[in-house]
Amino acid sequence: MHPTLNRLVRHLAAAAALAIAPAAWAVGQLAVQPAPAGHIFGDRSASTAPWGYVEQEFFVSGLAARYKAGGSWGADGRWPLKLVSANTPFVTRIGVRRPADPARFNGMVVVEWLNVSSGFDIDVDWSMSHEEFLREGYAYVGVTIQKVGVQGLQKANAARYGGLSIPDDKISFDILSQVAKAVREQSGAVLGGLQPQKVFATGHSQSAAYMITYANAFQPQDKAFDGIVIHGSSTTGVAVASGESVPSGTIVRSDLDAPVFRLQTEMDVSISPGTSKTMDTPRLRYWEVAGASHADQYLLDQIYEISDTEVGFHPPACLQQHNAMPFHRVENAAWNALKLWTTQGIAPPVAPRIKRDFFGYIRRDADGNALGGLRLPEIDVPVAKYGISNFTTGSLAFLDLFACVAGGSTEPFSAGKLARRYPTHADYVAKYKAAADAALAAGFLRPADHAKAIQQAQDAKVPN
Repeated sequence: MHPTLNRLVRHLAAAAALAIAPAAWAVGQLAVQPAPAGHIFGDRSASTAPWGYVEQEFFVSGLAARYKAGGSWGADGRWPLKLVSANTPFVTRIGVRRPADPARFNGMVVVEWLNVSSGFDIDVDWSMSHEEFLREGYAYVGVTIQKVGVQGLQKANAARYGGLSIPDDKISFDILSQVAKAVREQSGAVLGGLQPQKVFATGHSQSAAYMITYANAFQPQDKAFDGIVIHGSSTTGVAVASGESVPSGTIVRSDLDAPVFRLQTEMDVSISPGTSKTMDTPRLRYWEVAGASHADQYLLDQIYEISDTEVGFHPPACLQQHNAMPFHRVENAAWNALKLWTTQGIAPPVAPRIKRDFFGYIRRDADGNALGGLRLPEIDVPVAKYGISNFTTGSLAFLDLFACVAGGSTEPFSAGKLARRYPTHADYVAKYKAAADAALAAGFLRPADHAKAIQQAQDAKVPN
């Protein structure tokens, strides 16, 4: 075992020998050690270093608390907990990306519950919003927080990660709170001395289900985060103890101290239509983006940068090209809105819901694109049909199948259709700009993304 991991194990043994169990509702103290020199799984320093960012990895250890439901869990999300034990040892890792220059730090720290649906860590929300994080000076902490994530690291690099251990995912909620506490109280080690002003939690897809449980059950007691983003979720959370269940149709509770953003794509609300019933409140905003898919081309490109090198997962052959709706620009706007919400008390804009017919199916225009919802210029001034269905034409392996299906589809309009709709390139650009200006004014586009979108429209060969 590596000497660094040996030190962590000794720390755990000493803590266990003392048999000091924290009181109910207390959050444990992590031991934080820099990881040894060598390759970091998921390293993105090639793209972050030009922005003046430092990328570091730390091994963290502690004793995690286990809980069970402390009473009846209903669909209102008011989920009490009962402490079962507080002495389950764990050793895991966190990856930190931060500005090297303190003057570049905006005070915001994003802590991501890394997604493990693929069998290895995926930094989905970093992938989606890294442009916003880098240009605005956010710090980012990605947490290997589930057993599958640890196992994936050990398959990729047993020598480096062999000493990590998360016995099961029931302790993952407490680990997240402990990481948040370490970000605040051990910022000298974790953030290189940067002083966090606000700490946010986020998770996508499977991780979003855990984040629903975290928001409803753990945030009220631990008060670990200043804001929470739940991205691409279903209508339910995850149980905290074996043999327990979570009610379907769950909402995020309305009495949270920290504001919550729920971000959904058209694919998400097609699969889980109940989420569209989420009500905007003074502490919750719900945005669903018309035309967007669960894992679009932009996200998949970011994932392939890591997966190709780390685990040999290449882009699969799919029936259609992946969805090109730039959902990431909406997520960028959501992060800025959350920052303003928590630092200046400025509530984010309310977004319309995607329209549905009498039977609950999504209503569509003559092009096959969804009506209503949060609308980017790509869907108001379309050059394609943005779909939420696709399939693999090659391997039926899980990762290939998932990437194709979750990636949605884009069906470009024919040259004739483009020419009929946009007689000249100037006509297309003018219409696109008007739609982009409206999204910017509404708060659904950031200025930098607005400028980039206009430039892309000007460069596009429309009509052909």
